[in-house]
Amino acid sequence: MNLTIENCNNFDSASIKIEEGKLNIKLAPNGTGKSTISRAIILGANGDSLDELTPFKYREHNTEELMPRMAGLENITNVMCFNEDYVTQFVFQQDELLSNSFDILIRNDEFKQLEEEIESLVSDVKSTFTNNPDLDDLINCLQELGKAFKLTSTGISKSSIGLKAFSSGNKIKNIPAGLESYQPFIQSDKSVEWVDWQTKGNAFNELSDSCPYCTSETSEKRERIQQVSQEYDKNTIKHLVSIIEVINKLGHFLSAEAKDKLTIITSLKESIEQEHIDYLISIKKQIDNLIDKLELLKSLSGFDFNEEEIEPEKLSTLKLSLAFYTHLDSSDTQTAIEPINQSINEIIKRAGELKGKVIRQKRQINLLIRKHQSEINDFLSSAGYRYEVRITGEREQSRLKLYHKDFNNHLEGGTQHLSFGEKNAFAIVLFMYECLAKKPDLIILDDPISSFDKNKKFAILEMLFRRESNSCLKSKTVLMLTHDVEPIIDTIKSLSQKFQGITRASFLHLRNGTITEKAIQKSHIKTFASICEAVLETNRSDLIKLIYLRRYFEILDESGDTYQVLSNLFHKRTTPIDYRLPKGEDDLHPQMEEKNFNDGCNIIEQKIPGFKYDSLIRTIDDENELLKLYQNTSNGYEKLQIFRFFGLNLHNSVLQKFINETYHIENEFIAQLNPLEFDTIPEYVLKECDNMLVEQVE
Repeated sequence: MNLTIENCNNFDSASIKIEEGKLNIKLAPNGTGKSTISRAIILGANGDSLDELTPFKYREHNTEELMPRMAGLENITNVMCFNEDYVTQFVFQQDELLSNSFDILIRNDEFKQLEEEIESLVSDVKSTFTNNPDLDDLINCLQELGKAFKLTSTGISKSSIGLKAFSSGNKIKNIPAGLESYQPFIQSDKSVEWVDWQTKGNAFNELSDSCPYCTSETSEKRERIQQVSQEYDKNTIKHLVSIIEVINKLGHFLSAEAKDKLTIITSLKESIEQEHIDYLISIKKQIDNLIDKLELLKSLSGFDFNEEEIEPEKLSTLKLSLAFYTHLDSSDTQTAIEPINQSINEIIKRAGELKGKVIRQKRQINLLIRKHQSEINDFLSSAGYRYEVRITGEREQSRLKLYHKDFNNHLEGGTQHLSFGEKNAFAIVLFMYECLAKKPDLIILDDPISSFDKNKKFAILEMLFRRESNSCLKSKTVLMLTHDVEPIIDTIKSLSQKFQGITRASFLHLRNGTITEKAIQKSHIKTFASICEAVLETNRSDLIKLIYLRRYFEILDESGDTYQVLSNLFHKRTTPIDYRLPKGEDDLHPQMEEKNFNDGCNIIEQKIPGFKYDSLIRTIDDENELLKLYQNTSNGYEKLQIFRFFGLNLHNSVLQKFINETYHIENEFIAQLNPLEFDTIPEYVLKECDNMLVEQVE
């Protein structure tokens, strides 16, 4: 796929090619825009606006209305990205290393298929709860009445709504003496609202002897009016009405005896007695037990079975028998639960098939646990980490947990124990497993391994790309954005046979706001010795050739006569000194012996015919000649080497270090990208050099 990204953060345009089913490594110096490319792809794939990537230069003045734009993602809808945000959000949770570790590590396609087959065998039980109004009515009424009574170790909690409702008897049915005239209000369907209204209105009686509504005389009726608020409490009446309504709704599900006894309890004239409480406790227990069993059956799945439980006699215990629910033993209850028992009979008929699938599922879980534990722990061992992981817990409660080899208990969280590098190493491996589970169209690795040492880098590459394709990211479409050349050297050159051509690498080059890419082939990765030899065969200036030659001897750690001559030349010494000899009393190295000097010059002349030390000293000492050479050179590496000859005092120590050391590549003494082919010097460094030379000339 060919991606085009425009007007995002620090660049105006970028053209990126991603080959499907390959590891696409994009090498670029920091500051090129790698993370911006990653973010643009994620936003574009999600169909989100790219406005957050609008360059700052366009945020106040954008007369041409140049906005961020992304093209080429037509076939990409699901992208997963490994970056710092991923480590923060999904890894090192309190009780497991990775969020939803069971779904990611265990619930693979094969597992899901088997899970569906098991579910199909028990689905008839769950389906009886669908579109079954009788069963819904039963469950709702049971739950409502069950919630009204809270059991404690000594009986029913006094704070229970049900007990409060019966605390002073049923004063709706049994109206206290003297209040009979209020019967139409007390026994109406608005009794709660009336009691509340009457109680609140009683406060106005102190203002006058007249009724606050009709202004008739009320002094003779004051005691009776006040008696209402003394006898009736709004909340008590509310609870009582509610309990009676629930019992009435549940009535046809109750046994005849239960209905009679509950009618007696709800009609008591005085407060409830202990024998009434004991009876309510027995009903509450039966209700709770039946609800628990109904809830279990409603959510029944393959995970609810152990293989030893899948026998006809064991499965029969799932059936509901009203012989054990005497308070609920009615024809309506039997009608409601009968479809459930019939569906369980069907499961019993297929018990053998169900048992076989559950055994296969359990075996598969154990195999996956052993496989993933072994893979991750082998990686940790090869990378030199003294940690290991274990998948603990039963079935869908399985969790991936972190342990230290010197400590038996699992480490909660993990972030407080792991270094930055260790956290990243763990996280990227766990990210791989999540990608295998979720199967994104594109996987982005945003600078994933540059912070590791060589051994850990290779251990991660091997874990991610050198195993069976269904166990790693091999054959997946992966975009790795990095400033580290080592993965390219490993996968394309040094260990190309082991990686079986899975890598497609390129270099991203930012100049004047445009990012272009150039493919990196095996032939582009060379030892510096071969690079030097190639330069010596070109028609470049002698000074450029000498720059490469000096570095050639530096890499060989060869400080003989030839290196001494080159070092003196680059320091513009007309009288060469010998760095190999100790300093004298004047704190200076002695002059180089003429024979040694001539021997060094002769070796250089063999490689660069016509070499003349004195004439080159004059070239290096001539700023106009140097400036002309600098301006005519397009290669960033060579520009920096020429720039050093000017001997400018750099106030920026970071820039000075970069220029003096050129650029750092960890294994550059083994191999590197050919600087003649790839201009790896960041644009901002070259611009700073340009600006300083302009100032120097002026």
